[in-house]
Amino acid sequence: MKFINSFFLYAGFILIFINTVLFLIGYKQNKKAIAYKFFTVYLMISFVISIAAFILAKQHIPNLYLSHAYFIGQFVLLSFFYWSLFNLKQKPYVLITMMLVIVLLAIQYALKPHLIDMFNLFEIFVTSLPLVVYAIVHLYNSLNKSNNYLIINAGILIYITSSTLIFILGNFLSNADMSDAVRNIYMINKILYVVYLTLILIQWKTSFRPINSKL
Repeated sequence: MKFINSFFLYAGFILIFINTVLFLIGYKQNKKAIAYKFFTVYLMISFVISIAAFILAKQHIPNLYLSHAYFIGQFVLLSFFYWSLFNLKQKPYVLITMMLVIVLLAIQYALKPHLIDMFNLFEIFVTSLPLVVYAIVHLYNSLNKSNNYLIINAGILIYITSSTLIFILGNFLSNADMSDAVRNIYMINKILYVVYLTLILIQWKTSFRPINSKL
């Protein structure tokens, strides 16, 4: 079990690094695509936060505060990603939702600043649920037209939906003192993350690979 856990942990690091590099390589050819820009920045920030969290954990330094940067950063950047893909009637709802979520979190942290050093389930829920809704809306929008982001969208829908449920269940099991079950449930999250990153890689190779590239 320890080997499998390490395998998917390092596979995740390798894939997020590869995806970040590949999207940067394809940036020049796709620089006019606003959605591509937001997704590239999202990958870059995710990679930096993942590496920082890993280094701190190896040195036995608390790193839970980085989870807030990850979830909020993911929410903001993927919200802009979907905003750029949505039609004119749908765009305002994305911006309104984003402002509402940020205000709610700002109020929560102002009232309970100690949450900075804790795992915040409310934060995970309010930053993940809108992304799941956006992914479903984008899937519906794409029924009548071709779209270059369907594979990425499927990855977001599968991973964020599953990981949100996993974090909530993991927290419940932790409170119930079921350490083995918690380790297993977070193992599933690592596997799903690798699947998500693999789908991103497939999307890049099928849709965004520069012309004449040998990659």
